[in-house]
Amino acid sequence: MQALTELSDRALHDAVVDAGGKPFQSRQIAHWLWHHGADRFDRMTNVPGPLRQKLAHRFAVRTTDVKHVDLASDGTEKLLIGLGDGETVECVIIPDGERTTLCISTQVGCPVACVFCASGMNGVKRNLTTAEIVEQVLVAKGRLTDGRRLTNLVVMGMGEPMLNLDALLPALQRIHDQDGIGMGARRITVSTSGYPRQMERFAAADPSYNLAVSLHAADDALRRQLVPTASHPVRDIVTAAHRYFGQKGREVTYEVVLLDGRNDRPDDAEALVALLGALPCTVNLIPWNPVEELAVARGLRRPASHRVDGFADALRRGGLKVTVRRQRGADRSAACGQLRLRGGDGHP
Repeated sequence: MQALTELSDRALHDAVVDAGGKPFQSRQIAHWLWHHGADRFDRMTNVPGPLRQKLAHRFAVRTTDVKHVDLASDGTEKLLIGLGDGETVECVIIPDGERTTLCISTQVGCPVACVFCASGMNGVKRNLTTAEIVEQVLVAKGRLTDGRRLTNLVVMGMGEPMLNLDALLPALQRIHDQDGIGMGARRITVSTSGYPRQMERFAAADPSYNLAVSLHAADDALRRQLVPTASHPVRDIVTAAHRYFGQKGREVTYEVVLLDGRNDRPDDAEALVALLGALPCTVNLIPWNPVEELAVARGLRRPASHRVDGFADALRRGGLKVTVRRQRGADRSAACGQLRLRGGDGHP
């Protein structure tokens, strides 16, 4: 059964009229869907009962449901989202003071296969639909309590966003539009491992979202060790990202997952400074969230805090702006893809 969240505004209008409703009632239903996050027809209290009943015979309200929740001691909430075909993806609600950030997925699995990431361990199954992307935001908003509101959105969960732009761009439009969920574009960040042609298409989209690039290394050979599917030279990726800055005026963030002894050495810092030092950007250092299966099989380790601090200081001395991501949800399958990998119960 098709869901209302899958319908364009025009298709929703036509469905309401076909069911005997008035055109303005499609706008009422859309308001319930996107502003109020209604997940059942009976919550649409100003829509006539007979119209709701007719629509319920033809449509579901949403395509997804929550299969499992992992709540960490720091308040981070990781959700395993069930899809209509039985597949699952993850999204994560991250409270931090007055901010509440949601991290969402764009694919079932991931084709990039970074050596340190659980998301790509079993490859990619399929792209998410526009509705499946947007519904992660609706589900998260519906779980917020104590007056909290969703302040930021990052598209850096499971999957490579640039390989699903056909679904992602209309999803972001729905999330951004005032007649949709109404989140400002400056609060939305999309992360990519680096696909220059797709980044150009993303740059052509309106409005202007924030762009983050998962770089991990400035040296092509080292980057291919960490991202075996990497097919574009690092400089081509950085050039495309700098072009994005030129078109949109949005400073790009470069993300580096730090692995002990792999890419956290003084020479690695010097290479990043040489590559990025003259560009308006921020480098976000992410000490690796350990995944037991990968740590054992590939000999990976999270770097000690003094190595992270030393690496950050070296970048700052080279003129770069640097942030270090604080580990969140460490006691509850913190790394992206772990919850799905372990079937939602914390065990393989």
